[in-house]
Amino acid sequence: METNFRQIVAEQREELTVYNKIGWVPRDLENAVKTKSRLAQIITGVRRSGKSMLAHRALKGLNYAYVNFDDERLSGIDAARLNDLLEAVYNVYGEFTHLLLDEIQNVEYWHLFVNRLLRKNIHIVLTGSNSKLLGREMATHLTGRYNTIELFPFSFKEFLKIRNIQLAGTETAKDRGILSRNFDEYLLCGGFPEILMGETKTSYIENLFEAIVTRDIIFRYHIRHVRAFRQTAEYLSNNFASELSYNRVKNLFGLGSENTAKNYISYLEEAYLVLTLPKFSFKNQERLRYRKTYIIDNAFSGVTSVKFTSDSGRLLENVIFLELSRRSRTNHFELFYYKKQYEVDFVLYKNLKVLELIQVTLSTQDEKTLKREMRALIHAAKELDMHELTIITLNEQREIREDSHIIKIIPAWKWLLES
Repeated sequence: METNFRQIVAEQREELTVYNKIGWVPRDLENAVKTKSRLAQIITGVRRSGKSMLAHRALKGLNYAYVNFDDERLSGIDAARLNDLLEAVYNVYGEFTHLLLDEIQNVEYWHLFVNRLLRKNIHIVLTGSNSKLLGREMATHLTGRYNTIELFPFSFKEFLKIRNIQLAGTETAKDRGILSRNFDEYLLCGGFPEILMGETKTSYIENLFEAIVTRDIIFRYHIRHVRAFRQTAEYLSNNFASELSYNRVKNLFGLGSENTAKNYISYLEEAYLVLTLPKFSFKNQERLRYRKTYIIDNAFSGVTSVKFTSDSGRLLENVIFLELSRRSRTNHFELFYYKKQYEVDFVLYKNLKVLELIQVTLSTQDEKTLKREMRALIHAAKELDMHELTIITLNEQREIREDSHIIKIIPAWKWLLES
């Protein structure tokens, strides 16, 4: 049966009225979408993180058309038929200045089509749920004619906005109590927009996990050993904020080689289910080999295992990692962990200089815990010749002077609201 492109485009256009009615909370990255630019604006991120809504909000008020390729009727569309689709878009919308192409990575040779549209001086906004696939093809075929915006699920600031929590300019006991209460919820629920709008977390995340693993990875990369891959994905989701051993993953799931384990983990990274953090080292080989893994949102913690008990300390570390990752993209610093005699959770590095060392722990009230965290920070600070030392906790705030160093202890909710 011949695909009725006009009907598909017309039905998808009706979705725009729904988007406009929802309105939704503004995102921190909204201004990063340069709608006047002649460069393709490419929004990447995990499924359901709000990429489409960010694009629609950025384009609101402009004369734009919309095609969503995450539609079973457009599944497997041949590149030769993209021109027929474009004709249908003009038929439905008439003249337009901007074109939003949603989940573009589902189309083979999409880059050639986009290149042609750019040559026609159409402003293009793309979204995609695969970082590396987009990256490879953009670098090869768009030759610098693009701007990438990487979107994560809601930050804590955005979480407060969606809850319509407006705090007074001065920090009062009431403010601190409200912030702390909301942060406890954010720690467990994470930042996926639809969960925060009322969807049941467990069923929603189970379905999302399945969609990412199956549609974005198993089908795309034609993985043969499906069970072993699923077990790898579940293992990493349950063991986040931990140092990664490719050899251990290989042995646990009978993958045959470390290279297979590396490939599987890279697929999970490309689909934004997991993120990895390299070890700080001046040796390139060491940075590549040693890594820690984190999950893209705390909602994924233990979703595939009823036996898994959430570890608040690791959940806190994961939240801090995600926020540092957001900041690294806008402030252009590199992020590492440090491990020699002692381990430091995060090293911020820019222009051949360490900017800050950060430890994350639930509390420093226990003397042993405080000494352990301080010892690691001071040991690394001496080796790396730097003095900006921070311990992020659940609720504590103070400063400690130790061995000519000042260590700032700050509550996570307060640190997350800093610029």
